[in-house]
Amino acid sequence: MNAPTALIADDEPLLRERLATHLARLWPELQIAAQVGDGLSAAAQALALRPAVCFLDIRMPGATGLEAAQALAE
Repeated sequence: MNAPTALIADDEPLLRERLATHLARLWPELQIAAQVGDGLSAAAQALALRPAVCFLDIRMPGATGLEAAQALAE
């Protein structure tokens, strides 16, 4: 069975790292596939990598987390 994968998108690098650290402790089998700092990169990486879970910040440069999620849904 493959380990679940995740993408973390937040324009604050320290918050991205903190979330990754907490996830590693709480969900050790989760593999972080990518960490990005803007909504456009989040959508592009999510489409390319197809992670099981995306953690998207609401307010990011380029596109918001909601806009990135909408692009993925389409």
